[in-house]
Amino acid sequence: MGDERPLDGRVALVTGGSGGIGRALSQRLAAAGAAVAVSPSKAGLHGLTHYLARRLAPYGVTVDAIAPALIAETGMLPGDPGDLHRLVPVARLGRPEEVADLALAVLTNAYVTNQVLSVDGGMHPR
Repeated sequence: MGDERPLDGRVALVTGGSGGIGRALSQRLAAAGAAVAVSPSKAGLHGLTHYLARRLAPYGVTVDAIAPALIAETGMLPGDPGDLHRLVPVARLGRPEEVADLALAVLTNAYVTNQVLSVDGGMHPR
């Protein structure tokens, strides 16, 4: 993989690619060389992630999902941002670039696969 497009040969499955964090993430991943597919359903995407990861791992293909929640500047918050930060253990909303940073880290790691990674400030521990 070249330095300019470190995600050439990688596939990213993204929910909500038409707006908010999904759109920002899709654009950043595509600019880095990833082929981006957009899904309207998070539950469907998680199931597809697990299904594909088990079947494609022997071929060196990794499949993971990122599940962001309460990300500022996305237009997808279920209430007043000034009040919502109180619900998050880290006491603030996430930033779109934090989600994108994790996506890039996961996509460039050839050992991480079959994971649904939460980016939610500790709201839903696993």
